[in-house]
Amino acid sequence: MWPILVFSAVFNILLLAGSFFMLLVYDDVLASRSGATLAGLLLMVTVAYIFQGAIDVIRSRVLLHTGANADRRLCDRLYDVISRYEQEVGALPSGAAPVRDLDLVRGYITGPGPLALLDLPYVLMFLLILTLFHWALGLATLVGVLVMVALMILGDRQVRAPALQAAAIAAARFTMAEDVRRNGEVVRVLGMGGRRRASWDSVSFNLISAYDELAGVSGRMQVIGKAFRLFLQSFVLAVGAFLVIDGDATGGVIIAGSILSARALMPVEQTIGQWKPMTEASQAWHRLTGLLEQVPPREAPMPLPRPCTSLEVQGVVCGPPGRHRVTVANVSFRLSAGEALAVIGHSGSGKSTLMRAVTGAWPLLRGAVRLDGASLEQWDPIQLGRDIGYIPQTIELFEGTIAQNISRFENDPDPDSIISAARAADVHDMIVALPGGYEYLLGGAGGGGLSAGQKQRIALARALYRDPFLIVLDEPNSNLDAAGEDALVEAVRVAKERGAIVVIVGHRPTIFAHVDHIMIMANGQMMQMGERAEMLKRINFNPAPQHPADAPAE
Repeated sequence: MWPILVFSAVFNILLLAGSFFMLLVYDDVLASRSGATLAGLLLMVTVAYIFQGAIDVIRSRVLLHTGANADRRLCDRLYDVISRYEQEVGALPSGAAPVRDLDLVRGYITGPGPLALLDLPYVLMFLLILTLFHWALGLATLVGVLVMVALMILGDRQVRAPALQAAAIAAARFTMAEDVRRNGEVVRVLGMGGRRRASWDSVSFNLISAYDELAGVSGRMQVIGKAFRLFLQSFVLAVGAFLVIDGDATGGVIIAGSILSARALMPVEQTIGQWKPMTEASQAWHRLTGLLEQVPPREAPMPLPRPCTSLEVQGVVCGPPGRHRVTVANVSFRLSAGEALAVIGHSGSGKSTLMRAVTGAWPLLRGAVRLDGASLEQWDPIQLGRDIGYIPQTIELFEGTIAQNISRFENDPDPDSIISAARAADVHDMIVALPGGYEYLLGGAGGGGLSAGQKQRIALARALYRDPFLIVLDEPNSNLDAAGEDALVEAVRVAKERGAIVVIVGHRPTIFAHVDHIMIMANGQMMQMGERAEMLKRINFNPAPQHPADAPAE
């Protein structure tokens, strides 16, 4: 900002050129009738105007680069906050839209608002020069400035409440639009379209009313400020004329004083005109800084060797971030390389919460999850991500190609590893049958164009990419057919053979085929856990084994 401060000082000094030009023309040139003097003055004021225009362009360009620099500096941090907020803090506050807020801040920085604020201190310079002309001119302009400042404060008080209301209603309408987009099928099939549209129309009407009120208040204050500035300019002319009549000033002082008074009021008027975007940008900045403070930046820990021996869950207590509700309490177990655990239980028993705790998706309220003895916080998130394969209960694929989704959007993915992961999930033949094969583009949220089962198998391939050490699968067979379940069972077997640890949630008998331990959960607690054969007897379950070696011991 230092270059802008320097340029603003020079710019405002150059604004005096027009006033002094008129003063000298009226008081000296007309009296002396010297054409050479007039030509010299015209040349000087022309040079001053050229420099004034050039400096104004430079100021605008510097502000443009300042806004872009602020965006670049905040962009990575903002992405970090967006990706971590709901997992660590909870749902975003109502009205919070970090990307939109950053756009508002950058838009204000690159607009005329900051320039008006930077020009405000030079109002004192114009008042001082007017006072040197005559104290009456300085006093009249000072009163005008004070009235404009009062109008600005009054405008702020009147604009602040409508601006907050409009922002809250706009956020509510955005949330409603997202709900309708995600649940379009349900809305149509269940005949809810008319009722949801009525709610939409009501929110839209309230938003329009709020914006109308905001624009009305802002517009009135702007019109009043402009009208008062024009009146004050004429009033200063009248004061100057009165001084000339009394012999206390010259004709040039009248014109120069009128121009200087207009210059003195211009930054104030521009600030009033930019009050609405300045208020919006200020509110956006406060929301942004609040989010940034709640999700502090992470210091990259020292790299650790890849985990290869054990997973240990020690007295884990966990719940949804920001809700102060425990859904898993005091769960402890230990798995060694090459072991698999099946977690079963009724809906709401805490299975998915436990999976989120084990993978580090949700922060722990108490306890620890350790890989090779090191808690998850000691691992670099990017490094840890390479060693964890995860299928959440709700499958989400990203906009991009199938190859990009399987490779987790690596910058330089290994094609052999992509194909190997696809074959491990038995989805290679399905992929190559699609138009473009691995380059098939998944559009929009969730991977449109694929069935739920196809998306689940691609998610399994993503989880198996580059042979992670810990594989956590939450209901991975909920949408799979028989062939898909066979592929899942085989993938678990192969992962165990290479020394991976597998934790799998499910209800179907097929998940028991290659697990070593079974855990039963209820009410967020581990009720029982033991060897596979023993637990199958306890729950009175005797599945037909797929392989002789998998038959439970008698």
